[in-house]
Amino acid sequence: MTRAHAVTGYALLLGLGGWVWLAVRWQPAELSIVAGVLFGLALIVEAARVRVPPADPHSLAGVVMLAGVLILGTVPGALLAGTAAALTGLLFAARSATPLRFGPWLARPLLRSGVRIIAILGGAQAAAWIGDPRSDLAAFAALALVASGVIQLNRVIREAVQGGRSGVITWWHSARGPMLAIDLAPLPLAWLGARSALELGAAAGAIAAGALLALSLVVRRSASDLRRQSRAVRELALLNEASRAIIHAELNVDALAQLIYREASRVVDTAWFHLGLFEPGSDTYTLLVRIQQRVHLPALTVSVPVGDGIVGWMRQSHQPLLVRDFASEMAQLPARPRYQSDRPPRSGIYVPLLDGGAMIGSLSIQSEQIGAFDADDLRLLSLIADQAATAISRARVFAEARERAIQLQAIQAMSERISAIRDLDELLASVVHLIRERFGYHPVHIYVLEGATLVFRASTADPRLLPWHEFQPTITGSGLIGAAAIGGEAIMVNDVRDDSRYISDDPETRAELAVPFRFGDALIGVLDVQSTEVGRFQRSDRFVMQTLADQLAVAVESARAFTAQREEAWTLNVLLQVAENLAQTTTMPDLVATAVRLPPLLLGCERCSVVAWEPAAQQFRLLGSYGAPAALHAAWHAAPIAADAAPALLQALAGGVPVLAPADRAGCPPAWRTLGGAHLWLVPLRTRGSSLGLLAVDYASAPPLRLARERELLAGIGRQLASALESTLLAREAADAARFEQELRVAREIQTALLPAALPRIAGWQLAAEWRAARLVGGDFYDVWWLPQRVAELGAVGIPGPVVPPGATGDALGFVIADVSDKGVPAALFMALSRSLVRAGALDGSPPAAALTRANRWIARDSESGMFVTLFYGILDPGSGLLRFCCAGHNPPLHYSAAGGAISELRTPGIALGVLDEVALAEREVLVQPGDVLLCYTDGVTEAMDPAGQLFGLERLTALLAATHAGSPQQVIDALNHALNQHSQGQISDDITLIVIKRMP
Repeated sequence: MTRAHAVTGYALLLGLGGWVWLAVRWQPAELSIVAGVLFGLALIVEAARVRVPPADPHSLAGVVMLAGVLILGTVPGALLAGTAAALTGLLFAARSATPLRFGPWLARPLLRSGVRIIAILGGAQAAAWIGDPRSDLAAFAALALVASGVIQLNRVIREAVQGGRSGVITWWHSARGPMLAIDLAPLPLAWLGARSALELGAAAGAIAAGALLALSLVVRRSASDLRRQSRAVRELALLNEASRAIIHAELNVDALAQLIYREASRVVDTAWFHLGLFEPGSDTYTLLVRIQQRVHLPALTVSVPVGDGIVGWMRQSHQPLLVRDFASEMAQLPARPRYQSDRPPRSGIYVPLLDGGAMIGSLSIQSEQIGAFDADDLRLLSLIADQAATAISRARVFAEARERAIQLQAIQAMSERISAIRDLDELLASVVHLIRERFGYHPVHIYVLEGATLVFRASTADPRLLPWHEFQPTITGSGLIGAAAIGGEAIMVNDVRDDSRYISDDPETRAELAVPFRFGDALIGVLDVQSTEVGRFQRSDRFVMQTLADQLAVAVESARAFTAQREEAWTLNVLLQVAENLAQTTTMPDLVATAVRLPPLLLGCERCSVVAWEPAAQQFRLLGSYGAPAALHAAWHAAPIAADAAPALLQALAGGVPVLAPADRAGCPPAWRTLGGAHLWLVPLRTRGSSLGLLAVDYASAPPLRLARERELLAGIGRQLASALESTLLAREAADAARFEQELRVAREIQTALLPAALPRIAGWQLAAEWRAARLVGGDFYDVWWLPQRVAELGAVGIPGPVVPPGATGDALGFVIADVSDKGVPAALFMALSRSLVRAGALDGSPPAAALTRANRWIARDSESGMFVTLFYGILDPGSGLLRFCCAGHNPPLHYSAAGGAISELRTPGIALGVLDEVALAEREVLVQPGDVLLCYTDGVTEAMDPAGQLFGLERLTALLAATHAGSPQQVIDALNHALNQHSQGQISDDITLIVIKRMP
C-alpha cells in the first residue's frame, strides 16, 4: 500500500469517526440566528487563513469554533465547526481548480471536519470534569487545550503517515511558529467574545465578531509579510551559497552540470530535471543531466533547431517559461513540448542558459503535480542559470585552451622535425608517420598537385596498396580528396557510408578528414587522414590537421621558394609598370595606344588588341591594336564584329577569366585566323559586374611562363586595364553631363525670360501667377498682354506705367495658360515656338477662337515633332468684367462666383493645337462680378501624386479655392503650393503653372 493510500484511509477513518460520534451525541435543537452568524464568521475567518508551505493553513477558526461551543452548546458547536470545515475544504478545492479526485474533494474535507468534531466533543468532555467553561476559566482552558491538541496531533499523525519521520520534522520546523502565534495564542479571545455576547447582548457580540475579523486580517497580513521576508532571506542565502559553489567549482563542464543540479534541488523538487548544452555553432543538443522520477539516466544527444519545441523557442526568444498546468495552458504555450510519454508532466519551469547574448543550453524542472512551481521558483532558477551559464562558458574556454595547448605542443614538435628536412620525398614520408605516431590516425596519405592532377606521394598504409595509388592519380574533383582540393576547405566525414563522394581504399575506414594545404592562394596538395571509428573526428582534429597542413605547405614550397619569389617579383613588376603607364593617360586614344603597347614590351607577345563590347548592338568594335599588318589593321577598324561571327570572344567575355582560344582559332574573327600564332589569350575586361570588352594577347610561339602563372598575370593586367577604361569613360560621361547641365541652365534662363516679367496692375483687380518646371526646363507657359490700343499706349509711355483704372481706355487684357505634351528640352523648345505663334495670332485683337485657329495652322505647319499643346485663352474687359474665352483641350479654369458661392468650370469644345491642320474651336463669355475669382491651372496640379499613388484631383482643388477665395490671388497660390507640397511630400512629377485673377468687391 502506498503512502497516498494510507493517508486516504486515515482521513476516512478519522473523518467518519468524528461524524459518527456527533450523530451519537446529537439531540434535536433549534438553531438560532446566532448560529448562522457564527457559521458565516467561521467561513470568513477561514478565507483569511495563512499558509506556510509545506504545512497546513493557519487561521483564527479555533476562536470562532470555541466561541460557538460556549454560546450554542457542545453539540451545536461541534456541528458548526465540522460543517464549516467541510464546506471550506470543498470551496478551496474548487477555487484552486483541483481535478475531480477522491483525495482533495472528499477525503481531505472529511478529515478536517471529523477532526474538528472530535476536538470539540473531546474538549467539552474534559472541560465538563472541571466545570462550566462559560464561567470557569480553568474549564475553558481544558476545552481549548484539548481541542487544539487534538487538531495538532492529527496534523502530526497525517505528516507521519504521508512523509515519515522527515515529513514530521519538516512540518514542525515550518509550522511551529504560525501554530503558536495564530492557532493557540488568540484562543482566549473566544471566551471574551462569548462572555460579551452572553452577558452584554448582540451588540457586544457584533463588536467582538468585527474585532475578530480585523484581527484575522492583521494576522494574515503580518504572516504574509513575515513569509515574504523569510523567503527573501532564504533566497538570498541560497543564491549566495549557489554562487559561491559555482564560482569555486572545478572548471569541468560535467562537474558543473552535477553541481547545478544539486543547487537547484535545494530550491525546488528536482524529481524531473534536465540540463542540456548546445555544441557551439550547431543544433546539436546534449542532455548532460537527465533525472526522471529521481532516476539518473545516461546523457542523450539530439538535434534541436531554432524554434523547435520549448527548448528551440527559448533558443529563439531567450525567455524563460513557467507552466503551471500543461493540460489547461497547452493552447496558449509559445511552443509545444517535443517529448512523448504515457505520463507527461503537469507543470514545469524552463530556463535558458545565456552567455553574452547567446543561448548555450537550458535547464528544465518538471513535476507530475499541477501548480508545483511559482514565479519565485522561476526567478530563483533564472538567477542560478545566469551564474551557471557564465561558469559553463568559462569551463568550456578553459577546456578548449588546455586542449589547444596540448595540440600546439605536438604541432611545435612536428614543425621542428619537418623544418630540418630538405628533400621533398623524405619530408612527405616523415610527415605521414609523425601524424600517425602523435595522433593515432591510420592510414595517412599526402597528395601533391602537379599540373592539374593530384598525385599520390606518401602514406602509412600497407605497402601492398601503394601501387594502386601510384598508378591511379586522383584527378581534381573526384572523391573527398578531390572535392577538398576544389572547394579549398577541409572536408570532415564521420561516417563515410553516408557520403557518396567517398572512394574506398581501405575496407576498415569509417571516418575521413581531407585537408587541402596551400601556399598563398596556390593549392599545393591535400593531407588525408582516416580512422576506423565512426565519429572519430572533432573540430579540434580539423584545427590540428589544418595547422599541420599549413606548415606542410610551407615546407613543400620551400624547395621552390627562389623560383616562386623571382616569378612573383617579376609579376608584380609587370603589373606595377602597367599601372604606372595606364595612370599617365588622360584620353581614350592615349589609353588604348598604351594598353596595346605594354603586353608586347613586358610579356614578349607579338600582337595585342583591345576590343570594346557594345551590348546594345550585340557587337564588338576594335579600339586599337599593335603588331598587325597595316592593311589588316585598317580592315579591323572598318566595320564592327557581330557577336554571332565571333562566338569565342562572346564565351570569353561571359566567362570572366582569361582563356586560351582554340588552336585553330575557331570562333574568332576571320581576320584573326589569318595571322596564325601558337598562343592566343582572350582576357575579359570587367569591372563592377559590367563587361567592357576584351584584351587579345597573341604569341607566335608558346611563352615560357607556366599556364596558371600566365593566366594570373593576364588577369591582373585585364583588371587594371578595365579599371582605367572605366575611369576614362566615367570622366568623359561626367564632362558630357556637366556640359549638358550647363546648356539646360542656359535654356531655363531663356525660357524664364520668355515669361512675363511682371503682371499688369489694374485698379479693382488683382492678378498673380506661378510657374514651376518639373525639370530644369519645362513645357508649361503663361502670358499676359494688352490688346491693340493698350499695346500702343504702353509702347509710347513705357512699362510698367501707372495703375490704370478699368474702362479708362476701353482696352482688354489678353492672357493664356498652356501645357506642352512632353517635358524637358523638347517640350521647352516647342513651348517657345507655341508661345510666339499664339501671341502672334492674338495681338491683333482677334476673338479667342479665331486667334487660336490661326495659331493652330502655324503650329501644325512648323512642328514636325508630333508634339501638341493644350491652352486656355481669355480676353478680359477690366471695366465691365466681361471675359471671352476659348479652351483648346486644356484643363478648364475654375470660376468662383461671389454671388452664390458656387464654383464652375469654364469649358468650350475643342482639341489641343498642333494635332490637326484645321480645328473647329468655340468660344464663350462670362461676366466676372466683384468678389469673383478665376483660377487657371495646368494638369500638373490635379495629377500631383502622394506616395500611395493618389492624385491631388479636381475635388481638392475646388475645395481649396472655396476655402481661400477671400484672400488675395497670391494667397490662393501660396495655399495651393502648401497643399501640393504636403500631398506629394515636395516631389513634383509634372510642370505646374497657375494664374489667379480676382475682381475686388
